[in-house]
Amino acid sequence: MHAGPAHPSLKTLAASLGLSPATVSRVLSGQGERYRISRTTRERILIQAQASGLVVDQLARSLRLRRTLTLGLVIPDISNPFFAQLARQIERQARRHGYSVFIADSEEDAGVEAEAVKLMLSRRVDGLILAPVGTPATEASLRTLGQRPCVLVDRLLPQPSLPAVTSDHRQGAALAVRHLVAHGHQRIGCVQGSPGTFANDERIAGWRSGMQAAGLPCPDELVAGGGYSIEAGEQAALALLALPRRPTAVLALGNLLALGVLRAVREAGVAIPAELSLVAFDDQLWATVTSPPLTIIEQPIEELGRQVLDLLLARIAGPANAAAERRILPVRLIERGSVRTLASAPPCPAPSPTSP
Repeated sequence: MHAGPAHPSLKTLAASLGLSPATVSRVLSGQGERYRISRTTRERILIQAQASGLVVDQLARSLRLRRTLTLGLVIPDISNPFFAQLARQIERQARRHGYSVFIADSEEDAGVEAEAVKLMLSRRVDGLILAPVGTPATEASLRTLGQRPCVLVDRLLPQPSLPAVTSDHRQGAALAVRHLVAHGHQRIGCVQGSPGTFANDERIAGWRSGMQAAGLPCPDELVAGGGYSIEAGEQAALALLALPRRPTAVLALGNLLALGVLRAVREAGVAIPAELSLVAFDDQLWATVTSPPLTIIEQPIEELGRQVLDLLLARIAGPANAAAERRILPVRLIERGSVRTLASAPPCPAPSPTSP
């Protein structure tokens, strides 16, 4: 009986490709992109390794490391362009470190979120990234994590033991109000998302502080909305437009909400910016091709993805009881054409792309 052909060693494979064993090892362990090995070289190595029978046994490697080299990501709405872009950045950063990512959509529902967390635990992920729905039920589901590392992103929870990365939502809303006030607006409406969630409440607080800093009233009637969908944004905008003294400007606290506002003004026959100025959170490609292009508050999505991975991998590598770090990243205002300067406005300073 003849034995089958012997599989080549890693050194033999490297020699046949004219590469170093370290380069081949990094590619076969899923870390080629992290070490900036070109796509062409990575493909050559993987094709030759498969053809010669030298493959990495992921299961054996996982058992050896006592890890699955997988991460879980639970986000509130994959159809929301902001969360889709954030998921892409997180997956890209994870891949550079040799990890795969399971992604689940909680659909802004605490029950679905709890099931998603259970699913991630059953998959034995090494760590979890969560953009929480933000209700008390979320905190209950997180108690099932035990010692499993978890980092929050975008939306935070009162629970201080979890590390988190988020944008400065309050700063962003205050920056938008300051911009509108500088253009002469005094009655500024706010189309909000889901009350009780961290990002929404922080943005509302920023809107109020911006109004108060300008010496302007901010009555409750100027805040409308109850969800992050296009439909919710449309209904909220129509409610603001129906006020006896409707606002001269609106701040939309999310990109889907901004689409809802655009739908509402078209339905109501209101022109932007001639009759209503608009500033929205989160930059998207469509925001540059609307007529006029939208002035927006931009969150640093790529940096959010990088830093949340840094915190999670540190948590995985370090002690489970490590101090929880919270990072708040600055945002910036990008001025385009959706804000009109009213006749009563003081001279506007030169626009700055960054926040103060």
